[in-house]
Amino acid sequence: MSKTIMKKIFKATLSTVVMASSIALVPVSAQAAEVCAQDISYISDRGHESRERSLSVLQAGFKAGAAKDFKAFMAIASDSYVQHSPDLADGWEPVWGLLTNRPEGFSSKTKTWLGPHGFLDNGSFLVMFREVNRGDGTGPSKIVDLMRFDSDGKYSEHWDIRQALSEKTVSGHSETEAHTQFTDNPVNYTQKEEEANKKTVTNFLNMAFNGGEIDQALEKYVHEDYVQHNPLIADGKAAVSAAFASGKMPSLCYDIKYVVSQNDLVVAYSKVTSDQGISAVADILRVRDGKLVEHWDVIESVPADEDMPHTNGMF
Repeated sequence: MSKTIMKKIFKATLSTVVMASSIALVPVSAQAAEVCAQDISYISDRGHESRERSLSVLQAGFKAGAAKDFKAFMAIASDSYVQHSPDLADGWEPVWGLLTNRPEGFSSKTKTWLGPHGFLDNGSFLVMFREVNRGDGTGPSKIVDLMRFDSDGKYSEHWDIRQALSEKTVSGHSETEAHTQFTDNPVNYTQKEEEANKKTVTNFLNMAFNGGEIDQALEKYVHEDYVQHNPLIADGKAAVSAAFASGKMPSLCYDIKYVVSQNDLVVAYSKVTSDQGISAVADILRVRDGKLVEHWDVIESVPADEDMPHTNGMF
């Protein structure tokens, strides 16, 4: 089996691991246990007061790009825009070039179930989940974009993770759509409930991965009928437990960087380390009544420093 295929398999498997909601991982090794501290240092904003302003700024930027109006585009930009994408250099010029020079065949479909107009917001952050065909021969992929806006409302920082879509999934579910049992039966959670949902997700990640107690975490935090959108695992927490108990998945250290929440959805952006390397991972998890009930993930290997187009890193 080629190294390229092995690398793709690992990415997908790691995405399964990260999938977090129903994971039954192999026991964490003594070496991993030493570095897998319980993570409580992540950034977590509160509230949704900035939503309309942030959305207005972002949409104005998209409109300016479509009209090739650079002056209007720069009106939404902060003076010190920081790029974390492994595909773009730092600053505004690469973003402008991307918006105004799309290759023929490029398409981008935002997932509207994530929130009104397809955006999840929390504090100074917006999150977008998309299916993209870049028109460059690489095929369709799923992308999570995390965007931060400064105190003046200007677009100031961007992260993204991209992963190729699989031809099929074990569960039979789409990797990017949401299950109708939840979208057809919406809830309206308060800010207090949103913050509790964040805790449920971070407690799960810490117990399952950093604590090496996968089965205990599944029992405590995951619903029996957990809906899985990771392409390699079937629905239900038992399927996740079985997948990891097989020993095919590596032990993981979860360094949670950002956690944002809106209604019953939580997005955790993390640096995940195993003996096979470092990956950036975005987990999207739906939480109902204190239990993880649905999960999506996007995973991308972190390039070596010399291969990054900037010095900001992916985190």
